[in-house]
Amino acid sequence: MARDRRQQFLEAGAAVFAEKGYHDARVDDFVARVGVARGTFYLYFDDKRALFEALVARFMLRLTDAIEPIELSDPGVDPIAALRANLLRVVVAFVETPAMAKILLSTAVGVDPDFDRRLLSFYEEITALIVRSLSQAEAAGLVRPGHAQIRSFCLVGLLKETLYQLVLRGATFPPEALVDTMLDLVSRGIFVRPGDASATIVAAP
Repeated sequence: MARDRRQQFLEAGAAVFAEKGYHDARVDDFVARVGVARGTFYLYFDDKRALFEALVARFMLRLTDAIEPIELSDPGVDPIAALRANLLRVVVAFVETPAMAKILLSTAVGVDPDFDRRLLSFYEEITALIVRSLSQAEAAGLVRPGHAQIRSFCLVGLLKETLYQLVLRGATFPPEALVDTMLDLVSRGIFVRPGDASATIVAAP
């Protein structure tokens, strides 16, 4: 029962923080959604900050668990297919939990300097993972030589903005279409070489 009640507060917290933001959310809001006495909240969390941290930590763990290592040395592994699967799991995690996605993409930023540092640390972990993956892929001849750190920033930015559009602005594109479009953009780009006979330049209206 205790675990169920804690889960109820987590679900209520996700909804309230997504609707009101961190600073305008109140313990009374969580209690009202769960339908219990105010004192019950403090049996599970010290304050709204503790609830907020529990929500963000759990969602971050889900995201990191969604990213599986890609064994480039295994001839039976298709690295592009494995990368697509990783990206798809991340996108689906955001789609399935839009309240938590909104919290991580907007509400969690600016809560306080300490929490901002925790968020930065999370993104640094993701960036470091991408840097390692790019370096391994470059060594295997799968990507062109380049600045792995800067490329990782670009890739994280591409993913974050895509998720922002998907979750916060209510975009309705299927996760598979978003992932395939991002991979196509990264792998082939959008520009054609000057003089390419197949290129067609269309002026903007």
